[in-house]
Amino acid sequence: MKWAIRWGYIEKNPVTGTEGFKKNKRDRYITDDEFKAIRNVAKSIPEAVHLSDIMDALYYTAQRSGVIFALKWSQVHLDERRITFEGNSGTKKVPDEIWINQPLFELFSRLKASRSFQKVVGPYIFQKRNGKPYKSVNRAWSNCCRKAGVLDARIHDIRHKAITDMARKGYSVQEIGKAAGHTQTSTTLRYTHLRAEDTKGTLESLGEK
Repeated sequence: MKWAIRWGYIEKNPVTGTEGFKKNKRDRYITDDEFKAIRNVAKSIPEAVHLSDIMDALYYTAQRSGVIFALKWSQVHLDERRITFEGNSGTKKVPDEIWINQPLFELFSRLKASRSFQKVVGPYIFQKRNGKPYKSVNRAWSNCCRKAGVLDARIHDIRHKAITDMARKGYSVQEIGKAAGHTQTSTTLRYTHLRAEDTKGTLESLGEK
């Protein structure tokens, strides 16, 4: 309707003031035991072996799955222990930089070392055999959850788990918002430039856990 007004098709928005339906808040926390169970199943299935590494990357960065799927090696600076991000939109935010904690450093180091054995060397951290990035791991995730006996869990719930675990460690909403790029926090919406060191404490807590 805003575009229609801009283009001159209509003079005013006929639905101005109409409230939309409220979304039901999803309250699903993946426990440590559930996380380990899903991860162990993924490691035991050849076609889902990539899932365990993706799960770790999602947890240790507290980022959305789409951000991790699109993550390139050019964004990962192991010597400086930081990941750089781009592509913020009006609805979804990512930090400028985040810290690479020790478990994530070991994961990236292992994956980087294994690149020489890959037939197709692409720019993405997590890629398929043809060198293209993953768009979704829902099939592998659902299969592993079923075999692990974990019900009603989504891949996005790992982000909620990471944020919740940081909160339980006593970090403030502002600190967590910087690490996760959480759009629901007004403080997060106001930040502009973020150093990797600013997220060190919160993300290292995940590595220690």
